[in-house]
Order: sequence, then structure tokens, then C-alpha cells
Amino acid sequence: MPHFINGIDALEGIHARLLGRRRIALVTGSANTDSAARPTHEVVRRLAGNRLRAVWALQHGFFVDKQDNMVLSPSFHWQRAGVPVRSLYGRSLLPEEKWLRGIDLLLCDPFDVGTRVYTFLNHLVMVLRHLSGRGVEAVVLDRPNPLNGRDLEGPLARPGHFSIVAQLPVPMRHGLTAGEFLSYAISHHGLDVPLTVVKARGWRREDYFPGNWTLPSPNMPSFATALVYPGAVLLEGTNLSEGRGTTRPFELAGAPFVDPFRLAAELARLRLPGARFVPMYFKPEFSKHAGRVCGGVLAQVTDRDRFRSFAVYYELIRAVARLYPGRFAWKKPPYEFERRRPPIDMICGTDRIRRSIEMDIPYARLRAGIERGHAAYSEAVQPFRLYP
Repeated sequence: MPHFINGIDALEGIHARLLGRRRIALVTGSANTDSAARPTHEVVRRLAGNRLRAVWALQHGFFVDKQDNMVLSPSFHWQRAGVPVRSLYGRSLLPEEKWLRGIDLLLCDPFDVGTRVYTFLNHLVMVLRHLSGRGVEAVVLDRPNPLNGRDLEGPLARPGHFSIVAQLPVPMRHGLTAGEFLSYAISHHGLDVPLTVVKARGWRREDYFPGNWTLPSPNMPSFATALVYPGAVLLEGTNLSEGRGTTRPFELAGAPFVDPFRLAAELARLRLPGARFVPMYFKPEFSKHAGRVCGGVLAQVTDRDRFRSFAVYYELIRAVARLYPGRFAWKKPPYEFERRRPPIDMICGTDRIRRSIEMDIPYARLRAGIERGHAAYSEAVQPFRLYP
């Protein structure tokens, strides 16, 4: 297995030149670590000393303890670190003006999972747009994309559907690292924010990155979760449970009205590449159907190179909608601070997926159009790719 070095590891040898005498706000979570399992905030505190003025936390809170979307986190003073922890997922999604006083460098170590809907990178794009022209520089401590930098899935988000889960016209499985994603964002939105990327080492675009996994959010406990997430996140836009509060979030899907054996048989009939489905009963402890027994399936990846999560979960949802026409429903707003648009349209970055499922259109009929979008996207992001 190749030896990978993350940006936080590389910072050790270049911090004096890179950080200089700048006053730093660090964007990270308590579970983000270097390759020796030392928390990012401790590494930066040791290297920067009192020039670390604050930590800014994204969704799920600095301590990664907030379960679901729109569960807000408070700001607080953390005595152990000796700095304030400012919540970017609280009263506002953007830094308050007083936070910017005495800050000239935003140091970012996001733990992205390779799927556009995972809010961290889109939220950072929102922050960079807010900081544009204010004289604040940004440094990204890069990490490999765990889902590789080659394979793409799902439609491109359309500008009319931009939100905290879509700030760029990228597909659901976007194939970029955090540094590449944010570099593309600065160009796409024409931002005046000088950006430096501290590259990861030893990673190639075809490489998956299952190692060094901590807990970027409560329902992203493992690489296996990240592998299914580009399609499983569609469940958030439906009345199907995505298994929150179980030990297999997003791998499980179901509802109290679903017969697991009937659904598993229907999915087996479709012969979806790289996937199989185990009929299961499960009881979610959070979110939809909390405390109720659900029938459904456990999705198992049998060949990750052939497995395409977006297509698999599209077909899973289409099957449930067809088998239970009076019981299946789309989730209603609000979703991620949007109170008008259907959550499924926000998630997909388009209304096309919802409308296609409603018309019972197989995913195979959408594939050619989606792949044309991928080709245009690949050309657009090519100048920002940092890894071979």
C-alpha cells in the first residue's frame, strides 16, 4: 500500500515560511489528526504558538457530536486550547465581523469524503466568498480524496440550485481534493483570496484512501460509509431512513412500511454492478422513524471499482417508489437552511433526478446525459488538478 503524507504532516517542515508572523484562524474539527494521530489543532498550536487566535468549526460541531443537518453548534472558549472556538454552523453560516479582527490567515484542514453534499468544502467556499477582498489569505492542508480522483458520479449541480450543499457546478462524486476544490472555487467565483495548498504526498488520482480514518461526522464512521455516500445521501431527500443512530448509517435504507425481502428481491433482479443487498430489519435511533423498526436492505459493495453508488441508490429509491406508491414520499423542507426547495433537488443540484424517479425512468436512460456533464466538468477542473 502506498505511503501517504497529509498536508498537516508536511506543515512541520515549512511552517516558519508558510505561517510567518501571521495571525491564524484554524478551520478544523477535534477528530482531524496527522498521521501519528495527533490532533490538528494541537499540531498547529505547537507550531504557531499564540499566533493561533481562534478555531472555526463547521457542521457537526468542533467535537463532532451534532447528529444531523440544521443541528446548530454554539461558540465557546475552550480552555484546553486556550483559544475561542467559533461556530460557523450556529447563528450564522458566515464569520461575524468581530471574528475577523486581528486575523490575516485562514488555515484550513477539512476532512472531506469525496461527495459534494458533504457540507465542509461548500461551506468553506461560502466563507471564502465572504472574505474576498478583505486581505485575508488562505492555506489548505490537503488530504487525499478517499474515493479516488478519477471516478465521477451523479449530475452536475446547477447554479439555480446552489446552497450549502452545492456552491459549484460539480458532480455528486467530484474526484477532487479539498485543495483542488477550493482552487477551482476561487477561479469560478472570481475571488480575491490568495490561496496556498500544502499538498499531500504519495497519492495518485486512481488511489482510494481508506486509511487514517477518524470521525469527520457522527454518521460517517468509516471508509465503507464514504463509499456508499454519493448515492446513499439521496435518502435524506426521502421518507426512507438512512440508518442514523445505527452502526451502519447510509449502508442501511428502509422504512416501517417496507418489506425487506420484497425490496431485496427487486434490487437483485436489476443486477446492479458491484453491489448486493441483504434484507434487514433495523431500528434507527435518530432522525426519521427514530425508535421504530424499519424493513429495508443493507447495501454491500462487492467490487468498489464497478460499484456506482449514485446509480445504485437511485434505483433503490425508484424501486421503493414503485412498490409502495401510497407510502413513499419526498421529504419536505426545510433542509440545510432552505425552506422552499425540495430537499432532494438541493441534494442532487437539479430537479431532474426527482422528476425521473417520479416517471419511473431507469437510471440507464439518464447515464449518457450525466456522462456528457462529467466530460465538460473534467475539462473545466483540469487546470486545478494537483496530483498525477
